[in-house]
Amino acid sequence: MDVFLVIFVCAIAAAAIAGNVRLLLHYQQPEDAEWRSSIGIKTVVVLSMTIAWLLNMLLPIDVRNSRPRPGPVDMDAVWQGGFVVLGVFLFAVVPATLFYSEVEGDDAVRSKRRYVLCHLGITLFFAVCAIGISFPFLADASLPVVRYTCDHWQGAHASFRPDQLAPHLCSSKRPAFLDIKVGFQVYLIAVLCFIGWFFFVIFGGIGLSAIPVDLVLAYVDRPRAIDEQTYRHRRRLLGEVAAALIRTAEAMREKDGSVSAKSGLFASRNKRAVRSDYNKFRRDVVLLEEEMERLSISKFHRGENPAVSLAKLVFGILCGVMSLMWVIHIIASVMVSHISPAIQIPVLDGIFAACESAGVYPLGVALFAVFTLYLLACTVYGCMKFGMRIFFFFSVHPMRARGTPLNSILFNVELVLVTSAAVVQFTQTAFQNYARLTSAEVIFSAQVKYVKFFSFFFEHNIFIYCLLAWCIAALVFLLVKPRDSSVFRWDAKADKRLGKILGAKSLDDSPLKKSRSDAAQEAQA
Repeated sequence: MDVFLVIFVCAIAAAAIAGNVRLLLHYQQPEDAEWRSSIGIKTVVVLSMTIAWLLNMLLPIDVRNSRPRPGPVDMDAVWQGGFVVLGVFLFAVVPATLFYSEVEGDDAVRSKRRYVLCHLGITLFFAVCAIGISFPFLADASLPVVRYTCDHWQGAHASFRPDQLAPHLCSSKRPAFLDIKVGFQVYLIAVLCFIGWFFFVIFGGIGLSAIPVDLVLAYVDRPRAIDEQTYRHRRRLLGEVAAALIRTAEAMREKDGSVSAKSGLFASRNKRAVRSDYNKFRRDVVLLEEEMERLSISKFHRGENPAVSLAKLVFGILCGVMSLMWVIHIIASVMVSHISPAIQIPVLDGIFAACESAGVYPLGVALFAVFTLYLLACTVYGCMKFGMRIFFFFSVHPMRARGTPLNSILFNVELVLVTSAAVVQFTQTAFQNYARLTSAEVIFSAQVKYVKFFSFFFEHNIFIYCLLAWCIAALVFLLVKPRDSSVFRWDAKADKRLGKILGAKSLDDSPLKKSRSDAAQEAQA
């Protein structure tokens, strides 16, 4: 038995559990800090994140188990079992917990158990039907093989090696395809990867560009010390915005009450409009809360701690380097190899392989974990960034230290789970040299890749090309318009947006004109 492999697996599991508990404690609200408060929801959060972490860390475990000699662990069964557990948490456990968190403490819902079971039943019905009904029809795979035509017999006295038999006995060979039907577990892996790729491309591509840019901007726009007059003026402006948001909330409540009882095409359109208005309202509330916090730091802490500001700049540069390394690796090791298979340019996988050959395997695993989990972080951040800019699709669920509700944490946990399958397949495809001779190579490169319904996307790396293109497009957009549509930039352009949120076309038509003129008179005095 490989003692190091056992210790390695236990260390990864312990680190995943400890890290996810620490993340939960860091992001949860103070009112949820009591360990007995919502213990079931917190348990699901930690278990779900641990499953996502472990699933993404199975590849280096598979590498250790396969090289330099085959290990005792049946990694094929581990991979399939891990994805089955992922599917259970993705379609059943986390949705049920999310439904429960919506009605927890809501006295208007009398039977919370019935509410959760009804909504969970509908979710499971569609999920089981979609996967179960499609499996008999879409589980066919076409594996590329080489067919030899042999017209000679091998005598017992011949002394050919096995690798010389085919060229000696067979006169011709041609490419062919072997049609097989994959098992349900492999088909489930293909479905989870296919679904996850859409979220990974859209949100992960944005996050790869947004995290470095926003961290550097956080350093540039860091709160600085202000005097009492400036503090009062800005607080008055934010008070006007808060009052406008309260009026907006009351108007939305009345509108929601008027359209909720109606049915029909126009009623559905009005309900979508109310939902879009609510998402925009949530975005403005998030921006207001962030600016209030910045204002408090500027006034009562005399600006942000220089160590925190410097840390944001350093992490922004490091994240920029990691995003650049991913882009270079995709171009050099995936795109070039796909266009010309004879050319192999190892980048990140060359670093991991060098650590393995140099006897510092744990260092290679640590680097693999950093680059892989960074992709999951980019997905979560990209989702929030997408919601801040394009708010009519879904509500914003930002992750803020000691200020994130449990239902927002569950939303991001569900996003991490649905993206994990695609990230696993992406890392196996991107690190083919590092993942050679592993069970992951057999599952993803020899089975999932050639399932007929998904083969066009997987064989031609369509999703990877889209990820790279979307990442570059997001970078260009963020460089042109780096900041969110905040109303709290203290300049003439911001005053126009501020007047807009207050219900006026410009600042001249809004109640803030008087506030600005009064502040100017006070400054002159």
